Parts: sequence; structure tokens; C-alpha cells
Amino acid sequence: MSARQASLLFVIGSDQLAGTTADGRPKFAGCTDLHRMFDRREPVHILQLDRHTLRQRRRPELHPYHTILNLITDPDQNPKTLENLRKLLREYSGPVINAPDAVMRSTRDQVAKLLDGTPGLIAPKTIRVRNAKPDLVAGAIERAEMRFPLIVRLAGTHTGIIVGLFDGIDDVRAAITQPGEHVVTEFVDFRSEDGIYRKYRAFFIGDRIIFRHMLTSDRWSIHASDRNRFMIDKPNLLKEESLLFERTEGAFPKAVIETLEAVRKRMPLDYFGMDFGIAVDGKVVLFEANATMNFFPFLPDPRLDHVRKCLKPATEAFHAILGRSRHGLTGSDEQMEAVR
Repeated sequence: MSARQASLLFVIGSDQLAGTTADGRPKFAGCTDLHRMFDRREPVHILQLDRHTLRQRRRPELHPYHTILNLITDPDQNPKTLENLRKLLREYSGPVINAPDAVMRSTRDQVAKLLDGTPGLIAPKTIRVRNAKPDLVAGAIERAEMRFPLIVRLAGTHTGIIVGLFDGIDDVRAAITQPGEHVVTEFVDFRSEDGIYRKYRAFFIGDRIIFRHMLTSDRWSIHASDRNRFMIDKPNLLKEESLLFERTEGAFPKAVIETLEAVRKRMPLDYFGMDFGIAVDGKVVLFEANATMNFFPFLPDPRLDHVRKCLKPATEAFHAILGRSRHGLTGSDEQMEAVR
């Protein structure tokens, strides 16, 4: 441990390493990138965990730290590492941001059930099928009385990766070709009256709601690549997004903001992101809500400079939940010291 005393401990790790960065550092699957907001002029220690951590004779000492920030945020990808962290924290009495128990309750199916009935929100019915044989998936869909069309994806996948959107049970049976847990979600058409699909992202950091962006597409499955493919050359859509940044939480109608505030109250996480659409009738359509959602990067295109307006309030909110004030973003990843 460094001679510089640190009162903050950041926890990283995963059940499986996801390769290495260009400079040889390990990459961890299922971890948030929110730590990139941290002012690295202040000393902080990093604890790296994995599924085998508790087999080691010497366990890390946690009591010197006033606050622990858990950056392991995907319960589908990292259940064993999260369980190890939960056990390590049994004797720790300080604040833990995004405690592992809360993260474990943030799978797609659990969040859909938790948020079902939120005023102004459509939380599509979602089930998880652990044994992904075609007939078992079909049986689970029928028992849940799910309505087609249905989105099928492997559990723990993000960034628009899906098995497909299906109109009938036979199509689902034919598509289940990979082992593993599958998540099935009812599809809700969220196209706007102009025929364009709009996906909004907001972050909930402590008590703050931070609007992050609006993506648009001519396809229902929207992800970051649609900015350059569909949106970037349409000034009217860029202006529409820019106007949403007039308020930190997004310049949405009052009913939408009230729905987002109700979501904030129901979710057990200290910070998380939410992707959503807005149906023609004004209701918010939940896509997903979890702490693994990326906040970075920001594209360098000057036509998108308006998106950077979210960085300052998000950084302030992030430092607030750490019990710190923001001094600015400086330093490099090498300054974040590691403990074993």
C-alpha cells in the first residue's frame, strides 16, 4: 500500500477476464466505467477480485477505508465474484456504494418485476430461462402467457446483442441454438409518430437524474453505431437532442420526469443507467436499467458537443455519493494504486 493514505477503495474484477487493454492492463467484463469521472489527484486504492479470491490465505483489509465503491456491476457475468465481495464485506461497517446484494437484484427479469406498476412506465414482461433447450424455452413462454412479438437474448449481453425478435413460438424454438441462460422480453412498439425510433439514456447517481443522450434510428434495435449511420447527418435530430440538454435531467414533459423519479425510488442501486423509449401516448417504455451501462466515451465530432453538457453534473453527482467535492478530472489510470 502506498505511503499516501487513501480513504477510498474501488473494487474491480470479474468471473472471467475480458482480455487486456492496448498497454497490457486487464479488462473486466461486467464492470461500470463510471470510475473515469474520479478526480485522481486524490489517492484511491483498487482491490481486484475474481471468483477465486476467497481461496487465498491473506484477505484484504477493508477497515482502513471510509467508503467502498463497487464497480463490479453485472450479476449475470460475475455472480461468483459478487458473492466473494459480499462475504468480504460482512465485517465492514462503512458505506458501500452499489453493494453486491443490490447489484445481484438488478438482472433484466428482476428489474422488470420490480418496476412493474410504476406510474407512467411500461415495464415489458420479462422471464429468464435457465436451461435453454428449445422446448423448455417455449414452455416457459407459454406458462408466462407472454404476448408476441418477443425479444430473445442471452443473459448478460448488452450493446444491442440479441438472438432476435420473433413473431411465433416455432420461430423461437428454431432460434435457440446456444447453451446458457436466455432472457425473453415482450416487445413494445415505441416508434414516434414520424416513424423514427428514439432511445433515451439517463443516469441516476445518488439523488440526481442526469440525461446522457438520445439515439435515433429507422430500426427498433438502437445502439451507438446508429449515431453515424442514421443520425449524424440529420440536423433536425441533432437539434432535438441538443434541446433536451436544457435541463440536467432532460427537458422532457413533466409526466416523463415524474416517472423517472418514481423509478429512482424503486431501484436499490446507488447509481445506474436506464435506457428507455417514449410511446406515442407519452408513457415511458423501459428497455433496461442497470449499473453496467456505459457513460463513456464521447465522440469527438463537433456536431455532438452538446452531449458533453452531461459530464459536469454527472461528475459532481458521482463525487457527492463518494462524499467528495469535485476538483476536476486529472491524472491517469497509473495513479490509481492497487492493493492485493
